[in-house]
Order: sequence, then C-alpha cells, then structure tokens
Amino acid sequence: MTKLSVLVSLAAVSLLSACGENQTTAEVVAEAPVINQDLAVYKAGAKELVSMIKTAKPDADIAQKSAELVASSKEIISQFIVKHPKCNEYLTALNNAADIIPTLPLEEIEAGYHEDGKLPKFDDPNCYHAKDLLVHPATVQAMASMGINSSEMRESAELEIIEVIAHFSQVEKALN
Repeated sequence: MTKLSVLVSLAAVSLLSACGENQTTAEVVAEAPVINQDLAVYKAGAKELVSMIKTAKPDADIAQKSAELVASSKEIISQFIVKHPKCNEYLTALNNAADIIPTLPLEEIEAGYHEDGKLPKFDDPNCYHAKDLLVHPATVQAMASMGINSSEMRESAELEIIEVIAHFSQVEKALN
C-alpha cells in the first residue's frame, strides 16, 4: 500500500467516525434530496459494507453488497459522463468491463483497473475519482468470491472501501 493510500484511508476513517456510521441506508436515502439519491445510496452502502467487513459477515453477503455498490456506481458514472464528457471514453470502457472485473485475479484488477492498464488515457483527475467508485467495490467482490479468510485480507478489503469513501467526496463535488 502506498503512503498516499494510507493517508487517504486514515482520512476516510475520520470521515466515517464523523458521519455517524450507525445510520441505515434507508434512513440516509430518506433524508437526501431526490437529485442526490444515487449518491446517498452509494455512500450509505459503502459505509454498510465497511461495517460488514469489520464484523466478519459471510463472504456471500459481502460479495452481494459489493455487487450492489458496483451496480450503483454504474448509475453514478453514467450521470458523471453527462456532466464531464471528457471522461466519456475512459468511464465507458470501465462500465463495459464492470461485470468482468470481479471475476479477474486480484493482480489483474490492480494492474488493469486500479493502475489503468486496460483503460484509455484521460486528462481530467475527476475521471479517476469516478472510476474508483466502481473498481474498489469490484475488488472487494473478487476478494469475497475467493474467500476473505485471513485478518490481512479482511483489512485489505476494508481499506478498499474506506479509500473509495474518500474518492466519493471528490465525485460528489464534481457532480454538484
């Protein structure tokens, strides 16, 4: 893990603590204006997934919640492309690979999608933040499919989602 990802993770942990992690997804969505419901669903789902990983819920449940986040991210990415057309080629390629990513070996997900080896070049940093809304939960989905059977792997899965929560704030700013 890079120093940057550690710092991002620590910042996200602070955000989780400050945001009242005990609120349910339904409560958060009910409080959100209609236009921001997709964002509210995603954020609440990400927090719920962190909690599921921390409390060692069954791998099948973690995989299902991760798949829900991937599906939610596809909706957000579609809206993001409309607002940021520079990201169209990059994010469309990602959306097209969304169902395949969780089936790949972790090393291939890292090189191809975290590090952008399988995605077109882009020049807007907002594109990168939007991409991570899909790639991080897809990574956790892949991990859960293999079995999150060690404390190291559980910590890694948790950090994937904590990191995406930090990226989420950038996406939220770019959309509003």
